[in-house]
Amino acid sequence: MKIRVLVAAAITLAAAVAAQAQNNVIRGKVRSIKGATVNNAIVELKIGGGAMIGQTVTRNDGDFAFGGLSAGDFEISVTVAGYEPAVEMVTFRLPPGMSTIETVQLEILIKPKPEATPLAPPGTNFVQDVPKPARAAYEKAMSRIKDGKPDEAVALLREAIGTYNDYFGAHVALAAEMLRAGKYDEALQSLERARQINDREGAVYYLFGMVMLKQQKFAVAEYAFREASKLSATSPSAHFYRGVALVELSTRTNDRKQTATDLADAEREFLKAKELSDGRLSDIHLQLARVYERRGEKEKAAAELDAYIKAEPNNKNLTLIKEEITKLRGPKK
Repeated sequence: MKIRVLVAAAITLAAAVAAQAQNNVIRGKVRSIKGATVNNAIVELKIGGGAMIGQTVTRNDGDFAFGGLSAGDFEISVTVAGYEPAVEMVTFRLPPGMSTIETVQLEILIKPKPEATPLAPPGTNFVQDVPKPARAAYEKAMSRIKDGKPDEAVALLREAIGTYNDYFGAHVALAAEMLRAGKYDEALQSLERARQINDREGAVYYLFGMVMLKQQKFAVAEYAFREASKLSATSPSAHFYRGVALVELSTRTNDRKQTATDLADAEREFLKAKELSDGRLSDIHLQLARVYERRGEKEKAAAELDAYIKAEPNNKNLTLIKEEITKLRGPKK
């Protein structure tokens, strides 16, 4: 959706024409396809799809702006974790002998990535008799999370827990939000309380494993994901991240036998995650490539990177991945 507004009429002086030509403005808003505004999205401005000349982050209900633009073609690209990239083209045309300042208003809609669902934490089956006020606050929090409003969601989750401190689902959801915000100590506190309430849910161990991965405590992470995959055997994410932890462990030991064991276990976990997700997790190809490259199976590693490129043709690291494929396969004879 583009709304053009002419805010100045013709100016006869040539110097004034040149000055005004540099004052065009792009203003925009980023929303999810469900209509929620998206904050903290990275917005890049490029000249005709070429060199980047500006970058900003959406704030204040998904808003962004670029000013001081001359006549020409511009590309606006939006990227944010969990969503597919989006691109809009904008053109400013200066009529001959005229000077105008033009403002273009954009609304850019972004779609969730297909792989976001299978990499979600395992679900919970724990049923509790929760007081109505606590449940109402929890349900509102879940709605705020879907709308991309984490601060409001956290406040509502704390309200739910304040009303009913044994609310397992609220503690787990709060831990997930603290993990997303990089507040690992608070995430661990919520997870420990959830574990005290119910220690037989895979989601608790999965989120604990994610915190350990962030803190690079890979042995503990591997244990946590192993427990999560036992308790939530059909969760692709638990198997996937156990594989990630195992690959990291394989890079941190000089014991060849242990390295071989870790890589074999990692391969099994990635293949299991691939099966459970119906092949929708493209990152599995990258991780399998790591496994095969460390084993010296260069062609298998290159084939996995080829598969990743087919699954993610618009990935920003495409050039680097192609260079890695060339290195793995060596010069053509």
